[in-house]
Amino acid sequence: MALKLKNQPSSAAGDLNDILSKLVKYWYVFIISILISLAIASLYIMNATRFYKVSSTLLIQNDFKGDGMLKGTAFSDLDMFRGARTVDNEMEVLRSRDLIFKTVKDLKLETSYFIPGLFNDKELYGENLPVQVIIEYLNNQAYSQKIELSIKDDQVFSLNTNEKNVLYNYGQLIQRPGYNIRVVKGPAFSTATPILKIKFNDLYTMAEYYSLSALKIVPIVKDANTVSLTLLDPIPQRGVDILNKLIDTYNDENVGTKNKVARNTIRFIDQRLVDLNSDLSVLERGVENYKQVNRVTNMSADSELNLRTSGDYDFNLSSAGVQLDLIKSLANYLGSRDSMYEIVPSTLGIKDLTLNNLINKYNDLQIERQRLLRNNRPDNPLIININEQLSGLKGYLQETLKNVQAGLILERNNLVNKSNQFESKIRNVPAVERGLLQLSRDQEVKAAIYQYLLQKREETALSLSATIPTSLVVDRPAYHTAPAKPKEALIYLGSLVTGFLLPLFFFSSREKLNTKIKEVSDVQLLGDTRILGELSHNDENNTVVVKRGSRTTISELFRYIQSNLGNIISDSKSQILLVTSGMMGEGKTFFSINLGITLALAGKKVVIVEFDLRKPDLMKGINIKYEKGLADYLENKELELDEIISPSAATPNLSVIGCGSLPDDPTELFSSDRMEGLFEDLRKKFDYVILDTSPVGLVADVFNIAPYADASIYLLRYNFSDRMQIAVLDDICENKKLKNLMIVFNDAKKENMRSYGYGNTTKKYA
Repeated sequence: MALKLKNQPSSAAGDLNDILSKLVKYWYVFIISILISLAIASLYIMNATRFYKVSSTLLIQNDFKGDGMLKGTAFSDLDMFRGARTVDNEMEVLRSRDLIFKTVKDLKLETSYFIPGLFNDKELYGENLPVQVIIEYLNNQAYSQKIELSIKDDQVFSLNTNEKNVLYNYGQLIQRPGYNIRVVKGPAFSTATPILKIKFNDLYTMAEYYSLSALKIVPIVKDANTVSLTLLDPIPQRGVDILNKLIDTYNDENVGTKNKVARNTIRFIDQRLVDLNSDLSVLERGVENYKQVNRVTNMSADSELNLRTSGDYDFNLSSAGVQLDLIKSLANYLGSRDSMYEIVPSTLGIKDLTLNNLINKYNDLQIERQRLLRNNRPDNPLIININEQLSGLKGYLQETLKNVQAGLILERNNLVNKSNQFESKIRNVPAVERGLLQLSRDQEVKAAIYQYLLQKREETALSLSATIPTSLVVDRPAYHTAPAKPKEALIYLGSLVTGFLLPLFFFSSREKLNTKIKEVSDVQLLGDTRILGELSHNDENNTVVVKRGSRTTISELFRYIQSNLGNIISDSKSQILLVTSGMMGEGKTFFSINLGITLALAGKKVVIVEFDLRKPDLMKGINIKYEKGLADYLENKELELDEIISPSAATPNLSVIGCGSLPDDPTELFSSDRMEGLFEDLRKKFDYVILDTSPVGLVADVFNIAPYADASIYLLRYNFSDRMQIAVLDDICENKKLKNLMIVFNDAKKENMRSYGYGNTTKKYA
């Protein structure tokens, strides 16, 4: 059930004003929380490690065709150095662990140096190092060790490991479990250097850290060839060195990859040159011997012309034979099991354009596969896809070789036929002359092929030495002078918001977890239910707070309740007022005593009857001794009413009836035949009869005597009455179990006092 009080604002604006009014009371808590939060933020910023952003811009050629920077050069006809590249692939290569591992290894970042500080240690690097550690041997055991180095003088230093302090000379080999090192003087050597902490780093872990998170590589613009390399480092110069070395290592790797094709081609040419050189040596010795034996010095012009023509065909026939040999060599190379993932040598003299293109494409895929393997496992989908392409392309390449071989065989057969025709023409030439010309012709053919291969080898070797990187540094690595972390403005803003939200969360949680009634608005009034009044906190800690001539706040509040009581109920006859509550401790007896005194001081004859026969406190509260009371009167029919009425010393017009002997069953006692007569006699003797009863939330005694009452007063105590008791009050209101129900809020402190009204009258207690 929604808990609201009549005449209280129910709009969102009203709720907001109510919440703000509660929070304003604790403004100092918000100020203190914000100041503490800002102080913590300042302390954190003062002692936090500052990270600086180091960045560089790199231009990478996005070369889908593979001709790259060789296009248009003197060696573009070789078709040997092409490799398809994309920016996305090159970005993955740049952040690969192997490449980064080589970078940090070359920079010798296995060792870190620190100067101890109060909160954080200060790391040293480069030109700021007083000493340098040269690592001879290092294993995993060294990474967890704590080492402290203290410079004694320019000759010796002390090393503290595992609480063992040992002196060493500079450059001396230090052998410990897990590492062998030498310590030498650094660029900033000084005997005044404080104690240094030395830490060994796992370079593989460091490479993994940079690869996965620290190193950021992104395109400057989508689909552009320019990429940005950034990383954060507490030492700016180290970050600059890492990026410089990474770019250099990347370029070296690219050059090495491209040179691999050229080296394979040179190896293939060298083998062919060895074979041709052997053939030429044999031919030259044969010509020499033939001339010496036959004393040959000149040829006739006709014979020479015929032989030369025939020689041309023989030359072409020999070239075709060479190409067939090359085809067979390539076919055998592709057919071998070891060449599955190796680069195919250049075709050189083979003039078939389709075959050359297929070999170039096959080599491109081989290079791309090798580059991806550096940063990926063999079961990576990209590598599997390339493997499938290589397998299919290899089969197509072998089929093409067969077709080219068949064509060359046809060409050779045709050349054989033409050569035979000229051979028949020179048969009549003297045998000696013909033999000499035959030997010379074979010698020239072999020499021409040898010269051609030698020229191609020199061109390949020159191209190998002239290979340049495929990437260009647009902006050299540099660091920003302002720290990228911590972000001071963001931290201060966050601390300001946190300092404000923490108290807000605390008060909100406390409000939600609180189950006590804190305000008048926690109760919704139904039917004719009214608020009779509100009582402030009793600072005197006395049961009787209303006295003649008293001007205290609580006594004035009781007088205000008396005034409201006169306006709410008719004053035409004696009134019986039933006082109850939902639970013990809400102040029923306190209220009954002081209301009785207030009415008595106003000239009314008042009696307070203690109907709480389970835990009576009335007589104890006003220090009255008695022998017999209500329970005795209801059980003993011979006992007269006047015998149980005790006058009160608080005021002459106030009397009290105690509970008497505690009965075994109060409920049964309330069904006594004397109950009705009791109330009739009390009406005749007194103007007001106040019934101090049991809590309705615990027992049902109140409902047995409710029919005799003219009005009922229900007490709720701030910060004590449980909100669960509201359900009992709702049931009473809805079913009208108590007549003329009125509510009194008790024990209101300054924060609980609210405005309430009767008719057009409104009273507010500060």
